[in-house]
Amino acid sequence: MFAYIVRRLVYGVITLFVLSALVFMLVQFGGGSPLDRLRLNPRMVNVIQKLTVKYGLDLPLYQQYFKWLSGFVSVDRFVVLGASAWIGFGSVVAATAGLFFTKVKATWFRPARAFGVVAIWVSFFWFAKSRVDFAMDWGDSFRGDGPVWDLVFGAAGATFRLGVTALSLALIIGLPLGVFQAVRQYSFFDQVGTLGSFIAFSTPIFIVATGLQVVLAFYLERWTGLKLFFVVGMTQVGYGDLGRLAQMGDIFRHLALPALSIALISIAGYARFQRAAMLEVLHSDYLRTAKSKGLPRRTVLVKHALRNALLPIVTIVTLDVAGIIGGAIITESIFGWPGVGRLYIGAINAVDYPVIMAIVMVIGMGIVFMNIVADILYGVLDPRVRYE
Repeated sequence: MFAYIVRRLVYGVITLFVLSALVFMLVQFGGGSPLDRLRLNPRMVNVIQKLTVKYGLDLPLYQQYFKWLSGFVSVDRFVVLGASAWIGFGSVVAATAGLFFTKVKATWFRPARAFGVVAIWVSFFWFAKSRVDFAMDWGDSFRGDGPVWDLVFGAAGATFRLGVTALSLALIIGLPLGVFQAVRQYSFFDQVGTLGSFIAFSTPIFIVATGLQVVLAFYLERWTGLKLFFVVGMTQVGYGDLGRLAQMGDIFRHLALPALSIALISIAGYARFQRAAMLEVLHSDYLRTAKSKGLPRRTVLVKHALRNALLPIVTIVTLDVAGIIGGAIITESIFGWPGVGRLYIGAINAVDYPVIMAIVMVIGMGIVFMNIVADILYGVLDPRVRYE
């Protein structure tokens, strides 16, 4: 397993290197320049020359690429980061294993152990984030908005909140829906669910988002007289003056529609995949054997059928991260959500090379990481899988 993970990490690094070169070339040959808006003013000639030298735009393309890459991946600082990460990660794994294998019969120990594990990992990621801040130097935005690192990860929190909420909704609704459709195959509910899944899966996300705005925001307010959902931004004006519960309610009212816009397509996909996987398991020989032994129907469905039917979903969910991020780019623009997607669209319009490439690389690293996680989880959930 360890050798397999190391090999996948090496392949991932190669993939990211190729991705960085392709993205750099596409941006360079895509037309336009970050200084085009200044050329409209004839008095900005000297300013343009200074900015050209400052950003290295007068260098050959290969020098521009390696200059950017050397800032994106600073070797000397990554040595310190790598050593800190390995020491910290090893300590966290050892502490987690110690908590799990400690045998205490007291009833209070199980929730205390869970809390301890969560606290250890949260502390580790907080420490890792500070180390990454030290190791990264992605340059400055051409628009003068500040360091690229601060821009990207300042917006990443909003996108993370949106993506996690959408993924949670998709899992909570989509998986049970698919299981129920499989158990009630060819019923009226199954046929309606299948039709709804095909419609939702085939509808572009901008139509879904706009439709939710019209129905659940404008018309619902007109019919009920209550403004239940907001369609722009993360919080309302005066958010800081609200009480704790009122702040949570305000966040939910802003988050509900954009998260549901992204989740609807994933719900349809998860329901279809879960239904197909569940039907395949329900018609398998080992499940017939379990039924013939006289096991209760609930035990057969939950313990035997559902666990095996969830295996294909693990890969689909981890790979769906890319789809959720892609949906977030469009959704954030529609709802004015201040996340990475909105930042990405603004960077494209301004031909802001550093921001564009940084966002693409962060997304690429996330997809590579989730692929590795999917492979590991598949091996953990299915003992038949062996890595060589």
